[in-house]
Amino acid sequence: MKITATQQTSLLELLAETFPDTSISKLKKVIRCGCVRHNGAVVKHPELVLNAGSTIDYTRYEAKRTYRERTTAPILYEDGTIVASFKPSGTPMSGKNVGGTRSLNNTLNSDLSHLSKRSVAVTPLMYLRTDENGICLFCKRYELREPLRQACARAVKHSRAWTVGTFDTPQGTLRAWAQLTPKGYLRQWNDTPTEYTTECTMQYTVVRQENGISLIDVQMVQHFENQLCMQLLQCGHPVLGDKANTQYRVDYPYPYTYNYKLEIPHPANGKTLTLATTLPSLFADEKK
Repeated sequence: MKITATQQTSLLELLAETFPDTSISKLKKVIRCGCVRHNGAVVKHPELVLNAGSTIDYTRYEAKRTYRERTTAPILYEDGTIVASFKPSGTPMSGKNVGGTRSLNNTLNSDLSHLSKRSVAVTPLMYLRTDENGICLFCKRYELREPLRQACARAVKHSRAWTVGTFDTPQGTLRAWAQLTPKGYLRQWNDTPTEYTTECTMQYTVVRQENGISLIDVQMVQHFENQLCMQLLQCGHPVLGDKANTQYRVDYPYPYTYNYKLEIPHPANGKTLTLATTLPSLFADEKK
């Protein structure tokens, strides 16, 4: 397959424009596997600059899978706009390192800069506390940071949480009404809706219950940071180990929440992008 550049661009950008549904990570791997030839030679550098009118020969990669690049931070998805990564418990999202552990933001910047051979700085779009686990999104283009934040506000998040107490029904809906500050932080909860409140709704399904605690699967649209733990506390089911938002003191090592799936409208094409990761045994359906 011959592909011609209409303007000066990099090899990676040309392939991304030709195959918009393929992630940047996979295109990089395809290039390094020797699937692209230019001027009769195999090209394995994604940042090779092509002039307008330059033609490359692309050969479809026939292997069943391409292997993940060796990076410090686990990258679940990457394109020209966003990066999705998994944040383990104990790793800070951004800022200074905590207890000798490098922040996920700094690690991604270092990894992406090393892979692309140029300076890269990503910006967090979704925050998790240091002791929480789950999928996080980062913005690669500064000018799209605000549209991406608005897209994140419409994202549907799927999480699992171990909570105190048992539920009367195996599935249902938990509602609460929150007053938010102009910057989107929680100011206070209201018992009834008013013109100043935002309705916070989460649909839950009980996965299993044992010894007075419950593992629930939650689907919600997040309106403010740390909403999952705060809303479950407001509804009378605090998350195990969430000492920042509850007086329920038990010696659990970290809040038992896990953001395992994310559905977000992609700002580039408006299509729903689904990102998911496997559940660890603690949050899986089978017994511990």
